[in-house]
Amino acid sequence: MKKMMLAVICAVFVFGTIATGYAEQGDWRGGIRSRIQESKQKIEQGINRGTLNRHEADKLNAELSAILYKIDRMKADGYLNQGERDNINNDLNRLDRDIFKEKHDNVTVSPGPAEQGDWRGGIRSRIQVSKQRIEQGIERGTLNRHEARKLNKKLGAILYKIDRMKADGRLSQGERAKINRDLDRLDKDIFKEKRDDNRRY
Repeated sequence: MKKMMLAVICAVFVFGTIATGYAEQGDWRGGIRSRIQESKQKIEQGINRGTLNRHEADKLNAELSAILYKIDRMKADGYLNQGERDNINNDLNRLDRDIFKEKHDNVTVSPGPAEQGDWRGGIRSRIQVSKQRIEQGIERGTLNRHEARKLNKKLGAILYKIDRMKADGRLSQGERAKINRDLDRLDKDIFKEKRDDNRRY
């Protein structure tokens, strides 16, 4: 009886390991998806630490967006084959080199205390949380592509509004209040979209 139970446990463990490995390698979440997250974080860290200016960050984010667009096209048949994964990994290697190069050039940003106090402490962290919630919704299947695009568009509009408001170098208390109201609305929209019935399976 003990031998039978041990055999069953071993079989379940081996099958689970193979299935997990296949799911990660056969698709793009295991390797490529985590590399994309790392690239996003590196760009964000560069902005936060002042080693990337706005122009450099925009250029790197555009490069990352082009890679995501390529993945969408390649995944039209439902998966990425080995050749496609190699192609994407080459693009991500190039992006990593570009991030490193831009972070280590002599063009840096030194944000003043007013800028840090204006939106990095509260509003910036809220924006990060909203981005993460949308990403999690996509990963867990509680947001379909259309819903995610709509929510990201709203988030983009908030970021654009912040850029315009910060043209004078700071955000006033009234401007911060407006942005926080927009983010409250976005939070409600994310909550609503995640709990409707238009899910992808």
